[in-house]
Amino acid sequence: MNIEKYWYEASPFIYIATGGFLLGRGGSVLLMISGILLLTAGGTIMMMRRQYALQTRAPKEKPAPRRR
Repeated sequence: MNIEKYWYEASPFIYIATGGFLLGRGGSVLLMISGILLLTAGGTIMMMRRQYALQTRAPKEKPAPRRR
C-alpha cells in the first residue's frame, strides 16, 4: 500500500475541505486565518499541478529554422 501516493493525490482536496470547514466555523481570527491559508495552499497545489500537466501533455513545437 503506497500511502504517499494517496496523500499526494488527496492533499489539495483535504486542504480545501479543512479550510472551508474552518472558515465556516469562524469563531475566532485564528480559525479564519488558518482556513484562508489552507484554502490558498490547496488552490495553489491544484493550479501548479494543472499547469505542469498541461505543459507535459502539449506537444513541443520546434522553432522553424531561420533562412538567410
